[in-house]
Amino acid sequence: MKGLKKIALASAVAAVSAGAQAELKALDDSAMGELTGQAGLTIDLETKYTIGEFMYKDAGSVFLTGIELQANENDAANGSVLTGGAGAAGFVDNIRIKLDIAGAGDADVINAVGDGTTAEVSTGPLATVDNELDTGFSRVRTLAALQGAAASGAGNADTGLFLAAAGGISTIGSVKASAGLEVDSSRDGEVLTLGDKKTYGDGDLLIHVSFKDAWQKIGPGGLGGQLAAGTFGDNSFEDVLTSGLKSVDFSFSIDAIGLAASDFEAGDSIGAADVQSYQADGTTDSEASTTVLISQLDIDGYLGPVDIHIENDGNGFTAANGDTGYGNADSVINWNTYINITDLDVYIDIAGVAIENLKINNVRGDVTDLDGNFAFGFAQSKREIYAVRNAAGLSSAKLAAAYGVVPFVAAADGTGGIAVAALGSGAAVADAYGVDGVAINTHFKGDMEIGALSFGDDGESIGQLYWTDIDSQTNWTISAH
Repeated sequence: MKGLKKIALASAVAAVSAGAQAELKALDDSAMGELTGQAGLTIDLETKYTIGEFMYKDAGSVFLTGIELQANENDAANGSVLTGGAGAAGFVDNIRIKLDIAGAGDADVINAVGDGTTAEVSTGPLATVDNELDTGFSRVRTLAALQGAAASGAGNADTGLFLAAAGGISTIGSVKASAGLEVDSSRDGEVLTLGDKKTYGDGDLLIHVSFKDAWQKIGPGGLGGQLAAGTFGDNSFEDVLTSGLKSVDFSFSIDAIGLAASDFEAGDSIGAADVQSYQADGTTDSEASTTVLISQLDIDGYLGPVDIHIENDGNGFTAANGDTGYGNADSVINWNTYINITDLDVYIDIAGVAIENLKINNVRGDVTDLDGNFAFGFAQSKREIYAVRNAAGLSSAKLAAAYGVVPFVAAADGTGGIAVAALGSGAAVADAYGVDGVAINTHFKGDMEIGALSFGDDGESIGQLYWTDIDSQTNWTISAH
């Protein structure tokens, strides 16, 4: 499969002009291999949808009406010929999903250059190891190496910036414009490290979501169009970073989220004049059996890398604090997301509060991510999800029955009584009456701002609000009761 991919790429390169061929001589087999992909499963995705109404019915109901996901930029003219055709207007596109299961750290078998035979290479420019996988912004180093080779052949003044990025470093000054940083110019010379591939455990599953064609928005035709035109080596450092890292643009909106009484039926909110926002028409909700919680939610932004890592550590529970009656599941789901919200507007009907121009990013103060690497202006959220044993609290109903805190019928003649069980060890109590659950731990780092905050429908804002260098950790344990 790797050989076929490289043959296809070589054929595309051979089809371009002689000038373009000369420019591409500096692109070695290692760079081509990184561009076309290695082992594992690759899925390219584009999507958009609308949902008229979603409703959850218990006795009463919760409903969401007017749900829509689409792009916030029109990419129809900038699709990549080489990596999958023209972009489609309105689609959230240019998404590449790579699925890999890590190995024990062995060198991959690759296609040797020249005689068509295969060889195992553990060192040198062609080396790949089966447990070192792309994660976070690690692909930036790959695209910088590829672009740097082309820029060098074209005499591009930004060659040094590309090659420094490929080596894992950059400076605030060189990335300030592309990342939208708001830091003072006195910090322009500050060195930033760029994230690299990470080593995963044998059998770990990694789903890595990133961009497909980093040159799509430079256009026309993305990477394929530039190769055909012989302009690939002319790209600026700023253009490549902006294009690649902000290439997955999206717009998500919901008309209203509300509560409804038991007589509310599925579909009733669609086109209903009596299920509406106070903000929308200046009148209160005329349907007493529904309450709109929020309305006119509209979110525009860019999706950065997403990693879902499922550990292969077995099905047991590791003892905590030396007590075998308690513990956390050995295998954990790790979910890591980078996001840049450029504009969020929402009206909170139930409180009469309007929020406009809310942004979530990482452009002020400390501009690094949770690993200490440059975050390219994106906020980051990490989540751990795992099972917990006897750690979600004790069931009050079970304890009440066990320790006689409620009366019960104790004899065949119907006489009542109270039975008190002997209190055993803490571990025995937990084993008998403990409640299992699921833990969701979240760690967030980034900045936030609100451009306007107002009350009612008068539109008078109290001013702007800014949060810089938020570092927040929240742990949840969810169980039945």
